[in-house]
Amino acid sequence: MTPQPASTAAGSQRCFLALLPDAASRAALQRCRELAAASPSGTRGVRWSDAASLHLTLRFLGGTSHAQVEYFKHMLPSLVRALPALIPRRCAIWPNRARPRLVVLEFDPLEALIALAGECEALAQKAGFDAEPRAFKAHLTLARLRPGCLPELPPAPTASMAFESLALMASDLQTTGARYRCLASTALPKSAEN
Repeated sequence: MTPQPASTAAGSQRCFLALLPDAASRAALQRCRELAAASPSGTRGVRWSDAASLHLTLRFLGGTSHAQVEYFKHMLPSLVRALPALIPRRCAIWPNRARPRLVVLEFDPLEALIALAGECEALAQKAGFDAEPRAFKAHLTLARLRPGCLPELPPAPTASMAFESLALMASDLQTTGARYRCLASTALPKSAEN
């Protein structure tokens, strides 16, 4: 019998490590979403993310066993540090306008954020995950797009975005899209720059 890969193994969950925005940042992101949804192309073929589900993924894990979930729950506090607020760079279509799949809010990654993503990567590899081949790109997914949909992009929020916690999240795939559950989280200390 061939073992199943972790992403489909019985008892595994689709997980990721993420930063969760604070209430003021979620409100600013919700206003950005409302502006975009009000445009003529803002609703057709666009599934906007709920404000409560917005997050900045530090490391997508995919299929995660119970033992790996427990490892990340135990290690999560070791990743906590104060992070300065992030300045939004722009809203963009990913991967590109020829093959639109996502509307994202991009950030210029700060050294502290890149270091944190690197530590998440190191923990993932220690937990038995393959190395992530893609470079870290700091972003929040604002919407998922149906094939051929190219909505008008909202303006990026002008206020900086602060994050209140670091979390291990589970992604439950449903017909209406992914639903996220927090499996563990720890508060981030306030940065002197926030």
